[in-house]
Amino acid sequence: MVAANQRERARRLEIGRIGSPHGLAGEVRVALHFSGSDALTGARSVHVVTKDGAREVAIVSVRPHGRAVLLSLEGVTDRNAAEALRGARLEMERSALPPLADGEYYLVDLVGAKVTGPDGPVGEVTGIATHPSIASVELRLLDGRQAEQLLSAPWVTRVDVDAGSIELASLDGLVV
Repeated sequence: MVAANQRERARRLEIGRIGSPHGLAGEVRVALHFSGSDALTGARSVHVVTKDGAREVAIVSVRPHGRAVLLSLEGVTDRNAAEALRGARLEMERSALPPLADGEYYLVDLVGAKVTGPDGPVGEVTGIATHPSIASVELRLLDGRQAEQLLSAPWVTRVDVDAGSIELASLDGLVV
């Protein structure tokens, strides 16, 4: 079996990070990893992950705020409590996220995928980078160097999350 099938995919996905407090009533700014996401809009709860661990917290309200969202969480009722959450990761259960259409995948599921080019193996995905107009994968090349590859045509010909593989048309889009 291939690597993606051998490892159990995380039950939860990180959807964003808590930034600064907003106002005095405990609201926090959240920078979503995918700015077009509406996953929090209908959610009842979210997992707040800090250096002390993860805890599930009920969502009181959520509203758009420019490129971010403002989130009010149960038990976070003042600016000091909101400030204490700065930098925390927000995760949601996969089952609470909208279903994926055929051919869609969560970027995080590409971590660990093997990358091949026209001449054979290139490396392995170690992380994801999201830019304003495009996402890319961070790679550890076979020689140990780090690189980044945009996830779009004409550079990427095939992504198979289940097989844990990404095929590149050429190495022209590889940024070392």
